[in-house]
Amino acid sequence: MCGRYHLNSTPSEVGNMFDVDIRDNFPPRYNVAPSQPIASIRMSDAGKREYALMRWGFIPSWAKKDYHERMGSKPLINARGETVAEKPTFRSAFKRRRCLIPADGFYEWKAGADGKQPFRISRGGLFGFAGIWETATDPDGGEIDTAAIITIAAGQDVKGLHHREPVVIEPEHFDDWLTADERDTEMFSDLIAPAAKGTWEHYPVTKKVGSPRNDGPDLIEEISL
Repeated sequence: MCGRYHLNSTPSEVGNMFDVDIRDNFPPRYNVAPSQPIASIRMSDAGKREYALMRWGFIPSWAKKDYHERMGSKPLINARGETVAEKPTFRSAFKRRRCLIPADGFYEWKAGADGKQPFRISRGGLFGFAGIWETATDPDGGEIDTAAIITIAAGQDVKGLHHREPVVIEPEHFDDWLTADERDTEMFSDLIAPAAKGTWEHYPVTKKVGSPRNDGPDLIEEISL
């Protein structure tokens, strides 16, 4: 799964990589947690890439008020790549509302003698998670854009820490992911895959990352165990 990540690249760096105009001057965030606002890249109604803020925690468009109440403590932050095309909750968004979620790394926890130890997992720079999004109605009757990160069975680099890993879309496939016809299932199956061996690197970090109240560059510094 992917339950925490960080985005410390600047708005201009994100804009350059994803070829999108970003007017928001968002600060670096080293501990992005579920239910918080997140940066995303999607296609606009005019058929161009656009930057948008969304809430991390997917809500289907058909959800009623009690859905928010039932899912409030367990937002749908991830969608399984193996079933995202068929599962009723995600199916429509996967066909028509795919997005990219910029990140510089993410965290996973591994059980040890002293409890669960967090690890930072990165690949040496900015990248884009595969995501899906939906505009839902919030409990007050307003509209809110929500998103989930797609995951897949972990590859060689991550499986020693967790059995799942987030799907990453490479820059040469950004257009494919954002604009491909929903019937092109073969292309999607090629993109929804674990990273090749040697892509990810990881090291232990402070347990302070366990609380979403903590933020700062010290959270991604390597520690000695």
